[in-house]
Amino acid sequence: MVVQCKNFAPYRSVWSGEMQKFVGARTLHRADVAVYVATCPFSREALDIAVQAGVTAVHRGLMEAWSAGAKLQVFT
Repeated sequence: MVVQCKNFAPYRSVWSGEMQKFVGARTLHRADVAVYVATCPFSREALDIAVQAGVTAVHRGLMEAWSAGAKLQVFT
């Protein structure tokens, strides 16, 4: 399992290049599970890459809801 957590300003987004680097790390470490958690939104391109590579992309708001008891909904 590989996990990346990023604390970015809310006006920013996770871009495709950042997601591509993470996909490379997943490959390098031969991880079966990959989760990318960020405090800002994901760009459409980053989400597309996440879906293609099997990365679970989780926005901070989803993590907050999950910790409050809601079912975790993710983009995969």
